[in-house]
Amino acid sequence: MIMRPHCSTICVVDAQPVDYDGIAQTALTEDSRLQFVPSGRAALRVSPGVDPDLWIINMDLPDMSGLDLYPMIRSRFPGVPIYLVADQHSTENEIRARSSGATMYFSKPLQSEWLLYRGARAVASDS
Repeated sequence: MIMRPHCSTICVVDAQPVDYDGIAQTALTEDSRLQFVPSGRAALRVSPGVDPDLWIINMDLPDMSGLDLYPMIRSRFPGVPIYLVADQHSTENEIRARSSGATMYFSKPLQSEWLLYRGARAVASDS
């Protein structure tokens, strides 16, 4: 088992929470909590009351692009790692995500152990 620093709250912005079932199960054993919000607008509404250690934002949200949401979340939470996730990998999406300044880019299906490990490392390096 990989030892990880503590990562208490992960805010996931995605209309498909079922895609994160493995991460949710792993997070429970790692003393982390996932908070799901289904859209960019919902993320902007809950963000003032949330103090996340990590944001995971889908690039294709129902109401806006994750790339459009990214700078809004970044301005409210400077220094908090933000991962952009695509439903399917494409080189164009990866280049756009990396160019935006996102901490990491992933495509589905997500591998929970590796994703939480990278998230915890990103949080630890920002501390």
